[in-house]
Amino acid sequence: MLEYINKSYRRQLMFYFTLVSVVPLVLSGLLLVGMFRTRVHREFAAQDLAKQQLIEQRLEEHFRSVEEVIAQIADDRDIRKALTQGTVSSSNIYAALYRETQAIRSFSTVDIYAGEKRIYTTDRGTVSKTLPSDFGIIARLEAQPTETAYVLNYDGIYTRETSLQIGRKINANAGYVIVTIDQSDFESILKESYNGNEGVLLLNAYWEPLYAGGNLASEANLQLFRKNRLEGRCLNETFADNLYAACVGDTGLTLVYMTPPALSEDIFRMMFMMLLIITVLVLIGSLMLSGYVSNYLAQPIQKLSDGMRALRHGDLNAHVELPRDDELGQLADGFNKTTVRIRRNMEERVQQQKHLNETEMRMMQAQLNPHFLYNTLDTIKWVAKAHQVPEIVALSSDLAKILRRSISGREFETLQEELELLESYCNIQELRFDDSFSYEVEVPEELMACMVPKLMLQPIVENAIIHGLEGVEDGLVKVTARRVEEELEVHVMDNGCGIEDTFIEMVKKHDGKLLSGHLGFANVDSIIRLNYGSQYGIDIARLPEGGTDVILRLPYTK
Repeated sequence: MLEYINKSYRRQLMFYFTLVSVVPLVLSGLLLVGMFRTRVHREFAAQDLAKQQLIEQRLEEHFRSVEEVIAQIADDRDIRKALTQGTVSSSNIYAALYRETQAIRSFSTVDIYAGEKRIYTTDRGTVSKTLPSDFGIIARLEAQPTETAYVLNYDGIYTRETSLQIGRKINANAGYVIVTIDQSDFESILKESYNGNEGVLLLNAYWEPLYAGGNLASEANLQLFRKNRLEGRCLNETFADNLYAACVGDTGLTLVYMTPPALSEDIFRMMFMMLLIITVLVLIGSLMLSGYVSNYLAQPIQKLSDGMRALRHGDLNAHVELPRDDELGQLADGFNKTTVRIRRNMEERVQQQKHLNETEMRMMQAQLNPHFLYNTLDTIKWVAKAHQVPEIVALSSDLAKILRRSISGREFETLQEELELLESYCNIQELRFDDSFSYEVEVPEELMACMVPKLMLQPIVENAIIHGLEGVEDGLVKVTARRVEEELEVHVMDNGCGIEDTFIEMVKKHDGKLLSGHLGFANVDSIIRLNYGSQYGIDIARLPEGGTDVILRLPYTK
């Protein structure tokens, strides 16, 4: 997948634009949902804990009231006297009993037992009632005669109705005060503390339920709660609902308060579904927008790529039309200028090659069929030897050297070879002009191996002898050379009448058309510039003491 994407700049832009737009949305959405969930759970947990503490406080207040009433009954003189002497009338006892139990009579039943038999009660009716002494509340009170006991009581074997009995021994005799709170009484105590969707469990020390209220206080939750307790796990570990447990004062009872989750899993699933829908919509919009943007950004690059491909395949007329003012527009403009420059350079090179060919043709025409001349001179030389004419032998021998060098296939030769050819040419001219001039060479030995174009010096020296030394006695032609950094300068100097300023200006322009009447200068300058570049060629100057200095500049190459 990534390999396919990386093969296209446009696909890369689309991929990363989409990634940048969708991934932050998904991450921020998940983060917001998680933060919202945590915040709701924290706030509702605080509310639930406060509600659980309120229920606990209400139970503690009622149990405290019960213990205070029990203490008052145990200290009541008439009741204690009736239990010990039996001389107090029952009306006085009931009056005392109703007086002392006024604060708790609305949610409990108060009984006074003499041994196992109930003798006084706040309950309606006159049904006698007994309690066993070997188990239950009486057995507990006999075991701890100075403390208040909280005992779970089953009212029926088959109904399994439970109630809470709170009792205390009155005196050393078998007298007991027992307060009974049943399910309906707990309902009246806690009816405003929770709603039907919640759950309240009141358990004894053996995790038996004294009271169960609300929808969540089911037998299944009670069994799960007991299982966690027996296995040593956190009480609410396997609960889907919120669960809070706390001991109720010193009673040994445990209050368990259960509430449903603040937000159900369906709500969170709906939130995630909405996040998914939004992500899909954003993804579609991002793909459309990133497609447009990537096309806008990649299209110029594609045009540039097509233009470069066309240029690479030899289309020098390749042109990229990109009407933009940004960096891509500047790049396209630079590409167009580069192609124009390359095309011009190619045209200039073709033109230079054409000029070079024309120059070579002119030089070949100027040679007047050198093969014929060379063969003819060779014949003249042998005829002169046969008739013993040494001047003609020397003349024809030097001219033969020049012609032989001119028809050789090499385009370049060493400066030493060029000077040897030039010496043969000057020997001919000295004989022709009856030794009216002399020829000197001052070239360092280390420059003799430099490579120069063939027949480079002969046209310049010929111009100096014929034109520069015209009408001058004791003329001098001097050839010197020196190295200036990476350039080779060859000077051809004469002590003649000097050159005209107009001709100097013509030479400095390096225009072959202007020098068309001076074939030697034009050919040599063209050959040097075409082979080495426009920064090289012929320069010319008038010497202060008279005469002309022609400078040939070319690269220093061995």
